[in-house]
Amino acid sequence: MRILKIIRSTNISLSARILLLNLLALILLLVGILYLNQFRQSLIEAKVDALETQSEIISATISASATSSKGTNLFVFDRNIADEDGFDQRVIKYRNYTINKKLLERIIGQLIDPKTLNAKIYDSNNKLIHESNQFFSDQKVAIFPISEIENRSFFWSAYNRIIGFFGLDSIRHLEYATDYNVVSNALDGSKYIVVNKDQSGQAIIHVSVPIIKFKAIIGFLVLSTQSGTIDMIVYEERASIMKVFMIASIITIILSLILSNTIAKPMRELADAADEVRNNLNVRKKIPDFTQRNDEIGNLSSALNNMTVTLLNRIDTIEKFSADVAHELRNPLTSLRSAIEAFPVIKNKNERSKLIEIIQEDIDRIDRLISDISESSKLDTALTMEEREITDIYEFLYELTTLQNSRYKTNPVRLNQDEKGIKLYSVINRDRLNQVFINLFDNARSFSNAGDNIDVNLKADMDNILIEVSDLGGGVVGTKIDRIFDRFYTDRPQDVESKKHSGLGLAIVKQIVDSHEGEVSVENFKLGKNKGTKFKIRLPKHT
Repeated sequence: MRILKIIRSTNISLSARILLLNLLALILLLVGILYLNQFRQSLIEAKVDALETQSEIISATISASATSSKGTNLFVFDRNIADEDGFDQRVIKYRNYTINKKLLERIIGQLIDPKTLNAKIYDSNNKLIHESNQFFSDQKVAIFPISEIENRSFFWSAYNRIIGFFGLDSIRHLEYATDYNVVSNALDGSKYIVVNKDQSGQAIIHVSVPIIKFKAIIGFLVLSTQSGTIDMIVYEERASIMKVFMIASIITIILSLILSNTIAKPMRELADAADEVRNNLNVRKKIPDFTQRNDEIGNLSSALNNMTVTLLNRIDTIEKFSADVAHELRNPLTSLRSAIEAFPVIKNKNERSKLIEIIQEDIDRIDRLISDISESSKLDTALTMEEREITDIYEFLYELTTLQNSRYKTNPVRLNQDEKGIKLYSVINRDRLNQVFINLFDNARSFSNAGDNIDVNLKADMDNILIEVSDLGGGVVGTKIDRIFDRFYTDRPQDVESKKHSGLGLAIVKQIVDSHEGEVSVENFKLGKNKGTKFKIRLPKHT
């Protein structure tokens, strides 16, 4: 965990982190394999068993075939000497055997492989009488100790330094003696095993056994492994592991680079594009599209694209809204300034009263504009935060129209559903959608004659719920009737009554419907001699 924290806190790229973490797992596995060191210990134990068997065979062979005596010796045993009763003596003949060096050299030459073993034979006085390495060297037999060959190798030298640094060549964990001098204790008739290191640091096994002739110890044999024999086998085994590690590392690096290219590169592109948009909003650079990947990067790309489009659209909306607000406020302010400038000049009381009325109307209009502007600016933020619920649209509209008919008697609202009894559900915010239809009903009443009905028709298709709000108020004037959803746009006669409307009601309708992933549109229609307006709202159906 600490390693992960260090990597996280280090200022390195995601690609480097992927590569480091993948390689770290392999390195830990390699160190674990080398540190456990089971193979080396097992090899030493197997070598000890083999040397024990070989040394016993060689010792027996020397005892049987490489000993000689110089004649017969006499041993006088006086069994009556203690009683002093005479000279009844008993004489024992025996031979004093010694190891014959010439016979020994012939036997050792046949039994010892000089490339892997070294044999030393000592007499009963602990004097070295034969060493196979020296013998084969004098005989000019080619002996190439492994350590001498491998010491010339850079990799062998580097390997030894690494193994020594981590203590992987330790022999302390082995339950054998390490002092070579104990081999001479074989003269007491016991077998001794010593495992130690030579001058080059290579592990060597020594097995010491007595040479016995007719129950008499005439010397002892020390059978040893050649320098590097054990460690070379371990090295080759570990070299195989290292080769596998190197191949696995190369594959890991390639896969890490591919993974980095799959993850880090797209994320860099997304981050660069986001920074470019942040630093210069006028660039309107599109975020790279990775949605075809169908993974987390694709989801991130889609989310960033949607967020960027939403932010840019909102910025555009704010800029346009600010321009519209400035324009709408400028008109009453200009009228107000003109009235104030004319007020000192006009002396007639009636005309002054008219100016005061104009001033009051302009002030009221400014007040309504400020209130509507404040409400509209808050609405967009509120729509993104409000909770929504699954609602039966017919029941929702029935409750709303019933309440409207109880308040307004002149223009009753009639609610019709094409297919009775079928539930039509949508996920909505009831308060906001309630505001949509209240604005539409108020707009219809403002154009309709007294007694005209406002019709609400409800129907549905496979995916959507369709709601139509119709009135007979004469229709929308002009060819670009969709402009009535623009902020501050009004399609009313330029009279005093039109100043009571800010032109934000239908803009708020569109804003709320759009936030519900719906659509709102308007069209003119004829019913006999009467003209009217029909607002169509589409909401997604919840199934």
